[in-house]
Amino acid sequence: MARLRILRVRVERHSGRVAVAVTLGRDGELATGQVDRQAGDADVPRVAAEAALEALRQIAPARAHWTLREAVVGRVAADRAVIVHVTLATEDREEQLIGSALSPGPPLEEAAARAVVDAVDRRLGWLIRT
Repeated sequence: MARLRILRVRVERHSGRVAVAVTLGRDGELATGQVDRQAGDADVPRVAAEAALEALRQIAPARAHWTLREAVVGRVAADRAVIVHVTLATEDREEQLIGSALSPGPPLEEAAARAVVDAVDRRLGWLIRT
């Protein structure tokens, strides 16, 4: 099975709002998640992570419920890191997933989407196989 891939991250800022669209692909299937809301610059990585999860929900089996708990930005050596905490709930279990991605600097939207993919990709493969 193919891994989940980020195909596009689009960001638009207007009047104190940010709109992020993330397109994911897996096994020839494409899905775009979009989130548009009031947000300052510090909130944009979280909005991008939410958009990546919206796209994931279109690809993942319906029995999977994904929730973004947290998206934080920190420093790792000379780079910036986005770390996400995602909860995966199914009929019989709840799992806490952590993903991360490095970026040499702003903008961090693509790193946030990569962190979500890092957190969920293996579990998505398991869900599809079971």
